[in-house]
Amino acid sequence: MAVKRRYYKNDKGEKVFSSWMYDFYDVFGKRHKKSGFKTKAEAEQKEAIVKADYNKGMATSNDNNLKFCEVMEQFIKLHAEIYLKPSTIRGYKDHYNLHLKDFFGNIKLVDITPVIINRFMENKLKEGLSNKSVNHLLTTMGTAFNWAVNNNYMMYNPVSRVKKLKVNNIEMQFLSEDEIHRVLVITEQEYPDFYPLLITAIYSGMRRGEILGLTWDCIDFTKSTISVKHSMYKGKLTTPKTKNSIREIQVPSKLMQVLKQYKTHRVENDLNLVFTQQNGKPIDADNLIKRRFHKILKKADVKQIRFHDLRHTYASLLISKDLNFKYIQKQMGHSSFEVTMNTYAHLMPEVYEKSKLAIDGLI
Repeated sequence: MAVKRRYYKNDKGEKVFSSWMYDFYDVFGKRHKKSGFKTKAEAEQKEAIVKADYNKGMATSNDNNLKFCEVMEQFIKLHAEIYLKPSTIRGYKDHYNLHLKDFFGNIKLVDITPVIINRFMENKLKEGLSNKSVNHLLTTMGTAFNWAVNNNYMMYNPVSRVKKLKVNNIEMQFLSEDEIHRVLVITEQEYPDFYPLLITAIYSGMRRGEILGLTWDCIDFTKSTISVKHSMYKGKLTTPKTKNSIREIQVPSKLMQVLKQYKTHRVENDLNLVFTQQNGKPIDADNLIKRRFHKILKKADVKQIRFHDLRHTYASLLISKDLNFKYIQKQMGHSSFEVTMNTYAHLMPEVYEKSKLAIDGLI
């Protein structure tokens, strides 16, 4: 029985009865405790009510037979497909169909505990998934369970009690101006058809999907701007990553000249894409990296970096020109000024020194 007496010590150090209390842990390890009851019966009665309310909330419509697969499918249909972007929906569906369904599908919702989730994570690691990939699966489950809690399908999200796996953050890299020059020279000489795409990546800061989803109507040759309105995901045009990703970018006039010349012998395609394969189909993102980008870096005798690091390269160029961080935020399409500062402040060590001098000058 979780009901017991509660005591306190008086000025003489003697134990004095204070009240009755209930104190118990639920199946997820969450503690429920309350004191102040005058009688044992009163404490027991209140404890029974709390436990009954808890158990009632463990499943929808008091149905303890609700399975994980049913909740996951309802989450996708009633929430994801209504409120989320197509790429996010596809990600959830892939996680569910490829990984979560086989393990959790027929398990009752009330039977999914942190212990079972940890066992699932161990299995996925044995299958060869990286820590980061397993964490992504955990995030999908957590999001679905939060939705389930908010809709009274369950009282508690067991994922909240599961610790994510440690992931070694990939060190940010960027090319120097000399390395940029070498890369572009090699590309123009040996891969001329790839040159317009690569110079766009370096001097626009656009994400890979945004570049592959760029359409000709989004380029203003008069204003030297590119409007980011689309992103390419698995061969389909979608909306960009976030609302702030939809933006107008100022780009160098030289880049405009390259794109204008490229347009004269563009490949016609139904989506009006700027960059396509020779047959007019969207470029496969993985092949872009494996077959072209890394080969170019090797031939230019430049360190191997991710294609995404070209975005960091662009940011470093803006910072080197002492441009305002608010302007950089807008160009990069970051959700907030803080994101820009947290991501790139380390590239400006002089900012700390200037700030320190300013603080010292306050007194």
